[in-house]
Amino acid sequence: MTPELTTNLPQFAYSAQQVKDNEAIVASQQNVDMYALMQQAAASVFQLLMLKYGNCDKVQVIAGGGNNGGDGYWVANYALQHELDVTVFSVKDVNQLTGDAKRAYLDYLNRGGEVVDCLDTSADVYIDALLGIGFCGALSGEYADVINHINQQHKPIIAVDLPSGLNATTGEVAKACINANYTVSFIALKQGLLSGNAKQHVGNLYFAGLGLADAFTEYVTPLSQLVNYDALKASLPVRHINSYKQQLGHVLLIGGDKPMPGAIRIAAESCLRTGAGLVSVATHPENRAIVVQGRYELMVHAVEHATELEPLIEKADVCVIGPGLGQSNWSKTVWQAIEKVNKLIIIDADGLNLLAQKPINLAQMIITPHSGEASRLLGISSSEIELNRFDSVSKLAKQFNAIALLKGAGSLVANSHQTVINTSGSVSMASAGMGDCLSGIIAGLIAQGMPNFEAVQLAVNIHGRAAEIAEQQGKRGMLVSDLYPLIRKLVD
Repeated sequence: MTPELTTNLPQFAYSAQQVKDNEAIVASQQNVDMYALMQQAAASVFQLLMLKYGNCDKVQVIAGGGNNGGDGYWVANYALQHELDVTVFSVKDVNQLTGDAKRAYLDYLNRGGEVVDCLDTSADVYIDALLGIGFCGALSGEYADVINHINQQHKPIIAVDLPSGLNATTGEVAKACINANYTVSFIALKQGLLSGNAKQHVGNLYFAGLGLADAFTEYVTPLSQLVNYDALKASLPVRHINSYKQQLGHVLLIGGDKPMPGAIRIAAESCLRTGAGLVSVATHPENRAIVVQGRYELMVHAVEHATELEPLIEKADVCVIGPGLGQSNWSKTVWQAIEKVNKLIIIDADGLNLLAQKPINLAQMIITPHSGEASRLLGISSSEIELNRFDSVSKLAKQFNAIALLKGAGSLVANSHQTVINTSGSVSMASAGMGDCLSGIIAGLIAQGMPNFEAVQLAVNIHGRAAEIAEQQGKRGMLVSDLYPLIRKLVD
């Protein structure tokens, strides 16, 4: 039996309940026995173990009482077959095992396997088969203690289907949660593994469809999907040989209060690098010279009063407001100018804080909050946002009748009926100006004729891909300006 094992993730993602309710049905439709499926799942985990830690001397499987534990017993069984030094630490009383989990336990014993009642701190690698996708809520003290003890060993960990302590639907992380180096997800991708704090615990994510992935997708409607860079890139309007700048869109970016000229400059230059034909900036009069300096392709306007914005907005195809905007009297005056605008407005940074203070209903709106800004928009804490980022981004889209981009690890893009997960990006993006850069990319793509929802998806993916490439020079010290030449290549 040769299992599938890949880092090329499927395009669709599901809730834990969808997988629990339907995997046996799909397996039956494909004439696949569930116990054979357990063996195949374990084989994919063992394959990864050999691929990444083939020279290890000692392995310990941490098994719970459900089918996830059964997977673990079969991983240990394969280890025995390959003459590895392996034990299973059963957190659950083995006399309480039932069904396929009990069968897997007995098959392991029949091969001479050993079950112990404590963690082997001398093990080189741990296999986390403690809790499956049915976990939600709080952990019992016993399970929390075991998970913390495993993490404290600072040894490599491979998680079976998901790290124990993680909610496979919402991405909520329990107070104790396995810090896996690798996770192998089976049959259908669980959306909770892909966004927010969950990504820290999942580590490097592998997928094994076990021969059922395509059939599962046909049978079950996905809850969310992943950004498809190749398809979106192909849909970017072609730039014809006789194109001229007016055909490629005119973007107006509004922001840059007195102490913050850099943010609006970053957003504007990112917009240019994405390919917008014309880019204008409306900024505080004291910042005009600073913003235009060294980037004379920008048309920079000093704006004192909201009335001065009206003709600039009239000429633009797309507007961005927020980068460096601040919340001063000048900022609030400028903000008033967009309240009756009948064209697309992308709202970022302090524009979102002003929106939270005074909600407005625009004809077309894209909002780009991180969890802190989202908390102010929804009137809940940022920790509540992170408990269920999928629910949060959906609420943002519906409450503000907007396309919502919830930024962070595994950024989410939602409209009133669909949620898309971005998988590109890196830790090096924790750097000043990254959000401003993203707003500029979004505006630049829309200005060139890309539909709004698709443009936000492509923008966030390009943004993350550019950072991944730039990170090859080092994770620390990356500047947003390092992304400019990479953005050009990724949209070309």
